[in-house]
Amino acid sequence: MSDASDKPGLVLRHVTADDMTRIQPLWEALYEHQMEHGMLLRLPENAYDAWHKSIAPFLGRFAVIVVAELNGEIVGFIAGRIRTLPPYFGSTTVGYISEVFVSESHRSGGIGRRLLAFAMDWFQAQQITRVELQVVAGNPDGIRFYRQLGWHEELLQMVWDGSLRVKP
Repeated sequence: MSDASDKPGLVLRHVTADDMTRIQPLWEALYEHQMEHGMLLRLPENAYDAWHKSIAPFLGRFAVIVVAELNGEIVGFIAGRIRTLPPYFGSTTVGYISEVFVSESHRSGGIGRRLLAFAMDWFQAQQITRVELQVVAGNPDGIRFYRQLGWHEELLQMVWDGSLRVKP
């Protein structure tokens, strides 16, 4: 597949209100993909609606969603927020990439890299110098993607799930 910058008809832009229903299938596919790769959290019914309601009021100032549209079809998106670390970490304002997804048929063509660059430019315009994200541990392609772009591991998230039997 060619680089996204060579894709005629590819447009990266901030989400509009009309796009929110169009990205729902991609958002749901993202979490299905994450569960297939080991994410233990299960989404409740109407999870997308709750996510949408939680991010929409903050778009533009404290949150961003960017879509990748190819010939009129939204084929990927990225979402991020600005948050403040606790006082014991200096109350520093940081960026957080919460979702990145490119439809399977459009992967490996540079769209994900361009979405991430667009979001990083937005964070920098907001004076954010540290951006964090999480990758499901069982997603080697995702981990490799971020490493190739200069991201590195800082913490390893571990989860105890009370529904799983713990061996003594």
